[in-house]
Amino acid sequence: MKNNNNFIEKIVTSQNPYFIAEIGINHNGSVHLAKKMIESAAKNGADCVKFQSFIADEYISTFAEKASYQDEKEYSSKSQKEIIKECELTIKEMEDLKDYSSSINIDFLSTPFEITSLENLVNINVSALKISSCNLTNYPFLKRAAETGLPILLSTGMANMEEVDKAVKIFKDKNNSLLIFQCTSNYPSSIKNSNINVIKTYIDRYNVPVGLSDHTQSNIAAVTAIASGAVVVEKHFTVSRDLPGIDQNASINPKELNQLISDLKDSRLSLGSYEKFRSDEEEDTFNALRRSLVASRDIFPGEVIEESMISIMRPGNGLSTNYIDKIIGKKAKQTINKYQLFRIEDFI
Repeated sequence: MKNNNNFIEKIVTSQNPYFIAEIGINHNGSVHLAKKMIESAAKNGADCVKFQSFIADEYISTFAEKASYQDEKEYSSKSQKEIIKECELTIKEMEDLKDYSSSINIDFLSTPFEITSLENLVNINVSALKISSCNLTNYPFLKRAAETGLPILLSTGMANMEEVDKAVKIFKDKNNSLLIFQCTSNYPSSIKNSNINVIKTYIDRYNVPVGLSDHTQSNIAAVTAIASGAVVVEKHFTVSRDLPGIDQNASINPKELNQLISDLKDSRLSLGSYEKFRSDEEEDTFNALRRSLVASRDIFPGEVIEESMISIMRPGNGLSTNYIDKIIGKKAKQTINKYQLFRIEDFI
């Protein structure tokens, strides 16, 4: 099934940097809470909400160990599978969230974690598929995702360049519309490991739009990513970090989301033009602070202008220093008082 609405084109052509609020599993299995999070994300400026679609029994074995962020006190007695299973939503619940998002004019995405969930998302007509970093080297899964013909948003956490190359090739071979996310897979992750420079590497290497899946606890990486050419930022979102859940601590709250959206807009706005020019708001400053040619003493009609008669002083709305050689040797047509700005019509 191929979706004709190109989700990635929408991201790329967005006037402001596109923002995906990654609700993920912060809803803790509650559709009611998930809808509250969708409402809050929309209210505070997000363009899209993203969830995670999975059947824990199909992708987590009973022997899977927990990452350190999954092993906090309240979860120390539970296995990874038990923790994740508590956050499962059915495909009907996911479709309900998709429809609810549409009703309040915010885009919807979900990341499938195994084939069944992938097929389920295709069947409810999602606009694109977000591929998680943990599936980057799951090549049968990637090939099935490519076969759907849907636009692909590909995260690259935990990867080396060879692994990214191989995943990208799968989607390019099938002509999927593709967007790649730089990502550091820790929750939260440190600024020093954000590796924002790889965004430019991805743009040059793959000739596709690039984004940042940001797990840091400040706005610095996201703002820098936009300045480096990223067109979209994804960040975990919750209505409160006091809620239970393994991803709450790495998530931003509504107030922080609102500020981040503002910062991302300002980041793009600050990029300006590749040409250097004097801006409108500099005109007043230009006139007050730049230098012009002025008379260093009273000059009388018929006097020949010498260099010693010229001073270079503020304000800046007279003849610039480009005119020095043009007026030296000219005769004064009329009296020019000391400190008076020179004008072309003062000379013969």
